[in-house]
Amino acid sequence: MAEKQIEIELKMRIDPKHVNRLKQAPVLREVKEGRRLTTTQLVSIYYDTPKLALSRKGLAIRVRKKGATGWEQTVKASNGLRAALPERQEWTVELENGELDLGKFTDADVLALLDELAKNKKIDRIFETDLSRASVDLGYRDAVMELAIDQGVVRAGDREAPISEVELELKEGHPATLFDLALELQRTVPLYLSLRSKASRGRALYFDEQPTFYKADPVGLHEGMSAEEAFRAVIAQGLTMILGNEICVRRDLHPEGCHQMRIGMRRLRVAFNLFRHNLPAGEAVLIRRLLKSCTKGLDALRDWDVFLGETLPAIEQRFPDKGENGPNAELRKAASGQRAHALKAAFAMLESSDYQQLCLLLGAWASYSRWASGASAAQMRAMSAPIGELAEPLLEKARKRMTKRGSKVTELSIAGLHAWRLDVKQMRYACDFFYEIYGGKSVRKFRSSLAELQDILGQLNDAAVAESRLAVLQSTLGKQGMVGVGRIAGWYGARADYRLQGIADAWKAFDKQKPFWR
Repeated sequence: MAEKQIEIELKMRIDPKHVNRLKQAPVLREVKEGRRLTTTQLVSIYYDTPKLALSRKGLAIRVRKKGATGWEQTVKASNGLRAALPERQEWTVELENGELDLGKFTDADVLALLDELAKNKKIDRIFETDLSRASVDLGYRDAVMELAIDQGVVRAGDREAPISEVELELKEGHPATLFDLALELQRTVPLYLSLRSKASRGRALYFDEQPTFYKADPVGLHEGMSAEEAFRAVIAQGLTMILGNEICVRRDLHPEGCHQMRIGMRRLRVAFNLFRHNLPAGEAVLIRRLLKSCTKGLDALRDWDVFLGETLPAIEQRFPDKGENGPNAELRKAASGQRAHALKAAFAMLESSDYQQLCLLLGAWASYSRWASGASAAQMRAMSAPIGELAEPLLEKARKRMTKRGSKVTELSIAGLHAWRLDVKQMRYACDFFYEIYGGKSVRKFRSSLAELQDILGQLNDAAVAESRLAVLQSTLGKQGMVGVGRIAGWYGARADYRLQGIADAWKAFDKQKPFWR
């Protein structure tokens, strides 16, 4: 094996109970071409400084024992992240024993990297993985790849966590084949796209980091990007929001996790809607359908989280119960029961084939030009143009759509206000996607004014949602609970009236702002 290689791999989680089914998958039997899975015990020791200075620079150093065949040491350096496909440079040399010896490397690139990042630093053993790996080379279409099924643990000190995952590593061919094979395998066994490496899990154990919710960073667009690069960056951001908050929903850790996961899906729905005329039909339509279906699976959980975490506490503060079994207590008990049902629905969505397929497709679209299959010449030209040329008409169109209803805001019905809220949200997300291209004071003022308008409409929507959710509770409530329903209805009604009085002024203030893209 050459000392220097480029590693491109797709990683997925698998429940251990499904591993045997995966090994018997019909498509796998076909692409193994008579080869058999071979099992090797791998013990890998990861090194870094005590504060993990190397990993923060994208560098990983590993010593690995491969069954009875001996030891090797590897240095990996991030070569950019193509969303779901980490692409890394990697250098590997054989070792006589398990002692780290960076002097064994001879390649000039890795020597320069180590000299820059690791010279004169104290490098210690930080964590290790102990895995049973079943692997085989596959011939799939025009590509050659390795399938590896890893089961074992990652340890840091006295802490450990289980690992059960599937990796498809590309050796020859196009990255599209990794996703296409994964989608075929997914028809046989549940497979969940993962953006977490074993090293990232080890580092989390080392610092004893607890899972928490994830809020999106800026997309990172700049004017030198093509429209396609920008679109893929937006997809990557949304996918990271979805997968970065999945654990919060699965473990019911924090209400914000469901909220942020749902925002990630909704932002992607807006992105696909904004770009829809520049995308061929087919898979884009499928992704939009899957996004809608999966978002719906989180709706009730988010609604009850808002009710129990925001609405009811405000009522309890304003109208506290005089005893243990007052209106608020009855409402909280009934609402908690409904939230439990909503949580089960969210779990079902996460286990669904729709969700698994959605994540893999988003990973593919973010990682390479999968969107271009079936694209017309005009669509190809539009997506290869600088993002500024496409962002301006998209922003302008979103604003015109918003203005059409906004100019008659005082005449809008409840349904009209709801439709307008969706227009405002599309404008908000479009600004979130593209504002970095422009910069300046006008961007901040425009976004601030838009946020105020969205806040008002959001509170009006909260009132409508609370009314529909309370209707679900009423059949289970006694006299005290119905008193609580009346309080909330009155409280929300007063708030809605107050906010409606300010909506026309908020619209006028927004309408005065000069669009920052003009």
